Amino acid sequence: MSKLKTLVVFYPGCVEYEIMLAAELLNKTSPVDVATPDGSNHEGSNGMTYRASYRYSNALVEQYGCILIPGGGNVESAINDESLALLLQAGAKRDVVLAAICAGPLFLAKAGLLRGKQFTHGFGDKFPNLLAPFWKGAEFRDEPLVTDGNLITAKPEAHIDFAVAVARKMGAIPTDERAEYFRNLYKGVRT
Repeated sequence: MSKLKTLVVFYPGCVEYEIMLAAELLNKTSPVDVATPDGSNHEGSNGMTYRASYRYSNALVEQYGCILIPGGGNVESAINDESLALLLQAGAKRDVVLAAICAGPLFLAKAGLLRGKQFTHGFGDKFPNLLAPFWKGAEFRDEPLVTDGNLITAKPEAHIDFAVAVARKMGAIPTDERAEYFRNLYKGVRT
């Protein structure tokens, strides 16, 4: 069986930096592909262009061991994209690691994947009435990082811990000691 890859799902208005360290840590052992709503290259929030390998509807989920979902200020651009929901549901059925940060968990919720699960998000106390229907049946934990089975969710300020947790779950970081090394390295902690 060939090595499983990582799929990053970008959408207009997403904030790429939140998942870029995770992508960097994973790329050597789980090469990274990019999917966008229509398969067009993604113009990043920082002006960089990311080459898309697929559109959501033709990404072959059986190739992936992990799907990374960034947050951003414009989830409306893709929240009703049925092909993204189907991709995430197919990933969940195959036990793919679904890793979402900041507003990214909203896409997991929209796909029905947070019911009965613990999660966190980056919305804080904003938009409680608007978001309540999405979180129905899920248990919000006000923590920087939450792992529940193959779901990993994080607040945006936990992007380093998120990256290390995803890489550890995917086996890109082989030991807890090595994970601690990377966590400290990227946080600038000298030990």
